[in-house]
Amino acid sequence: MNSEFSDLQNAWQAQIKERNVERPNFQQLVAEIENKNKKGLSFHYWTVLILTGAIIGLVSFFYFIAPVQEIMSRIGVGFMTIGLALRVAIEIGSAMRSAKINNLDTALKSTKATLAFYAFREKVHGALTHVIFVLYIVGFYLISPEFSLYFSPLQMILMDVSFLIIIAFIYIFMRKGIQKEMKMLGDVVALKKEIEQS
Repeated sequence: MNSEFSDLQNAWQAQIKERNVERPNFQQLVAEIENKNKKGLSFHYWTVLILTGAIIGLVSFFYFIAPVQEIMSRIGVGFMTIGLALRVAIEIGSAMRSAKINNLDTALKSTKATLAFYAFREKVHGALTHVIFVLYIVGFYLISPEFSLYFSPLQMILMDVSFLIIIAFIYIFMRKGIQKEMKMLGDVVALKKEIEQS
């Protein structure tokens, strides 16, 4: 009987050791989650900084260097500016929303908050991002007729082709950043679910 109890106790101890080897401890998981959250916040802040710089540059260009006169051109500048400003507002809201997620809440509550944030960011990166992108493109092409008064047809073609190349580059760069962010958010959700299960 004593031998059976000893065997059972040894088997139980072996399972505990096996479990400890397989799974990182709670502190490691929390540290990894916090590291990924910091990277996510950094992504939001850099996006805000870059887009704010773009807005300042855009407004400065069309106010000081090439003030547009036509109503259609002004609407175009407005579309471009509003699209960028909307994205800045979304990124600021995302940063605030992300910062509110408390990783030390109960695992279930924290995971639900992270899943809600993940769903929100999927919506932002879906149709909303494309609408903002289209607004910027339409805004640019609303300005083109006024530019054609000052530039030759060849210069207009070069400007339009350059714009399309730049937009394609920005779109590709933006998609890579979005994929990286969504993978990082997915990793955080997986880590939080792992905490839930332990």
